[in-house]
Amino acid sequence: MSTDLDIRHDLSVVAIISRSAEIELMSRTLAPTSDRLSVATDLAEGLVKVSSQAPDVAFVELTLGDGAGLAVLHHVRALAPNVTVFALTTADHLELGIQAASLGSAGTLVMPLSGDEILNALSTVRARLAEKLERQRLQRAALLTQKQSSVVELVAEIAEADTRRDAAERLAEVLVDSVGVSLSAVYLPAAEGSRQLMRSALRGAPVDPPTFCDEMELLNFARERDLEVVRLALRRQQSGLLLLGKTNDGREAADAFPLLGLVVAQATTALALIGAREQSNRGSMKDPSSSAYTFSYFVDVAGREIDMARRHGRRFSLATIGIQQRGQASTAVEPTVQVADNVLSAVRDTDVLARVDANEFYLLLPETGGLGAHSCRRRVLAEIARATSTLSVAVGVATFPHDGNDLSRLLRVAKHRAEASQGSSVGRLGLASLTLPAMVDELLNQVALPSEMSEHGLEHPRYIELPAMDVVSLALGAVAEAAQGGQARVVAAVHPGINVGGAVRAEYGHDADGVRFDVVEVGALPGCANLEFLCIIAEHAAYGLVGRAEGNIVRAVHAADSLLVDLALQKLSDAAHVRVID
Repeated sequence: MSTDLDIRHDLSVVAIISRSAEIELMSRTLAPTSDRLSVATDLAEGLVKVSSQAPDVAFVELTLGDGAGLAVLHHVRALAPNVTVFALTTADHLELGIQAASLGSAGTLVMPLSGDEILNALSTVRARLAEKLERQRLQRAALLTQKQSSVVELVAEIAEADTRRDAAERLAEVLVDSVGVSLSAVYLPAAEGSRQLMRSALRGAPVDPPTFCDEMELLNFARERDLEVVRLALRRQQSGLLLLGKTNDGREAADAFPLLGLVVAQATTALALIGAREQSNRGSMKDPSSSAYTFSYFVDVAGREIDMARRHGRRFSLATIGIQQRGQASTAVEPTVQVADNVLSAVRDTDVLARVDANEFYLLLPETGGLGAHSCRRRVLAEIARATSTLSVAVGVATFPHDGNDLSRLLRVAKHRAEASQGSSVGRLGLASLTLPAMVDELLNQVALPSEMSEHGLEHPRYIELPAMDVVSLALGAVAEAAQGGQARVVAAVHPGINVGGAVRAEYGHDADGVRFDVVEVGALPGCANLEFLCIIAEHAAYGLVGRAEGNIVRAVHAADSLLVDLALQKLSDAAHVRVID
């Protein structure tokens, strides 16, 4: 998204300063700009200039007049109530800067100054004034168009949101609650300069719009479901897209609400202003309600990580963490804060956790491949489970470059896997409380039903009933595919006769090319004499195959379900009293 919003505001600047070097620097720094600089070399002259010019910015040298400059701060703000005052001091008099802050100084600059310090100070004032002027303009436009329109007033307030995502949530809520559309989804660029769009807000939701998509995909989705796509655009400024359903009486939003164009213009400007503010503050942004970073910071860091990974052939992973409250909270701690603390205690100091909204976090894992990402996912889930039983948590991981080579694609894959885990057979079939043999039998009995085979995607178990050699070929193909992707972890169970585990051991026999093999003897374990078991954790996915051999026929289920793979490995560990999972 472009942030070249018209925030150019020529400033009137008064500098009350006696040091000739600083005067020359200010004059030289502001000469190429349209800002107006007026210099006073003593306090009395400075107060006269402030009174007559009512400047936007004043620089006051605190050591001027044997420290009298400090006392002048209050008089400057009294003479020009809207002025922003920056105190100037030296390294030997830093205590004066502390006192200046209590008297209303916006900041303290230590002399000798640099041109960048001066421009940065003015840029801060310029952005704030531009926001104020733009907000006032939007409010005036609303009053002139239709003073009684509460919707326009609400949208004008969106400019006060802390982040673009917060603004999108407010906009979607206004459109559903006040305009009356059946659905309102706000799509913003997934990353700066990206053509991929991310669904940043959703209200109403009679259908489930895509989480990540490009513009063409969204247009096709809207056409197929008779929805309306509205551009959040004003002149050359474009902030995103709106996906709108019809109103309760079946009309298009624009027909039912003539001021929709004004709302769109206001929202576009507000989103652009907030985007500009986010960009200027990146690098030091922390979410105020938790110990996580903001989404803006995450996008910035992830972009740099992608660049380095492409340039140096490095790997990294990211995860999406969705939370839902179930039952009554057991503590007074807000769930967002609790989950952030749990996640941070389970990850490395170099990992970056960002809060997306009240129910979602993103986690960046530098220098981490698929195996490390899945290990991290298990630690996070275990840590949260130990801390609370009132939260339902879904974690999905994606790895660069196996799952995508841009941020939007990686987030889309991770989010899809997190959403798929919410419907995992582990929870649907209550497998966690069962022993390994009972878990396999429950899967075979339930997944064999045609309804179970058709209503879920590849992440959910699929039933197969094939000759043993065909299942062996399937298993060897899965291991070969995992080995081609780089590092992989393979765990198989063996028992007397032809079986999947024995075939894997015969084919590979030992660890090679970054692939670790573990084979567990289960023939003597209760209920496991004919067990078929293969679990793979690879760079690009987790895969599990469990079942039973009945003569020359194998009945089994297989799935790319990370939660089922985790549970199967844990059950095998418990049954065989060996450690097969990190």
